[in-house]
Amino acid sequence: MNTWLKVNLGDAMLATGMLADLESHLARVYEEEGRPSTMLAVYRHESSDLHCSVMVYLTADFQRASLLEDSTYCAMPAMSDAGFLAGNKASMKQ
Repeated sequence: MNTWLKVNLGDAMLATGMLADLESHLARVYEEEGRPSTMLAVYRHESSDLHCSVMVYLTADFQRASLLEDSTYCAMPAMSDAGFLAGNKASMKQ
């Protein structure tokens, strides 16, 4: 899982509903794709300017299957402070 993408859901106070919808969508995609070990999506709360934003990080395989809008390539996120969203949870420990 070398290639990662991220999507900014915006202000953490407003992103709760979007995050729940995204979790449901990604869980469905993961099941439809046959639960591959290369799919993982996590989220983090990150400070930016005055507000905290919710950032979703997902592997390239997950992005290819889910086609999330406004995704950009990025480095692998730190798993120590990431929350599990969908996919192969065991790969968070690697």
